[in-house]
Amino acid sequence: MARLRPVLTLTGTLRRHARILAFRGFVAAVVVGGMALVLWWTGAGAWLWEFFSDRERIQQLVRSAGPLAPVVYMSLLVLQAVVAPLPAPVVAAAGGYCFGLWEGFFLTWLGALLGGVGCFWLSRVFGRGAIVATEPLSERLDRFADAHGALLIFILRLIPLISFDAISYGAGLSGIPFWKFVVATALGMAPGTFVFVYLGGASPGWGVWTALVGLAALAIVAYYTYFKILGPKRRPT
Repeated sequence: MARLRPVLTLTGTLRRHARILAFRGFVAAVVVGGMALVLWWTGAGAWLWEFFSDRERIQQLVRSAGPLAPVVYMSLLVLQAVVAPLPAPVVAAAGGYCFGLWEGFFLTWLGALLGGVGCFWLSRVFGRGAIVATEPLSERLDRFADAHGALLIFILRLIPLISFDAISYGAGLSGIPFWKFVVATALGMAPGTFVFVYLGGASPGWGVWTALVGLAALAIVAYYTYFKILGPKRRPT
């Protein structure tokens, strides 16, 4: 009996840990569902969507902040990422108009990265438990994330049509290390961020069409690479 005590203690600890994670997942589901209901019931969700779809309103808010304009702008990017789904390209275009190309690119890149980190940790802290509780699923997901997660995130970040927020929340549910998520996100979102910021401050002309065609070509290459490197044969099994 004495020999079994350490094993029983470890088993009990693991069970308590699994219950805690599962409880966090349940709390997260209740909170998210409650927030969604409040946004729908009060009309705040529709107002947020209209605001984040209106470049002029965003520009007016940022310009009215004076010296705090960069802080207000990056806060909007974080809010846009966490409160999904809200349109991001309009915010990036407003950044190009308000701050110019290079400063706008840096602020947009940093703000979006912070927003992605926020989504990742919310998902990791409150949603990961629901995945861990289903042990076979979590083991397959973690094996795939360890082998291909960073590359997959990098490729998906290159495709503008794929939700930035969904990728971040999904990564938090997996076992991918935080630093891999940050590096893949920082590198993968840079081209698209640059293009959208450029479009915000550019005058109509060949430059705009070149930027759009270049981004579309990059997205096609990324999509093709996804199926070549991470096709059906390499998905979680």
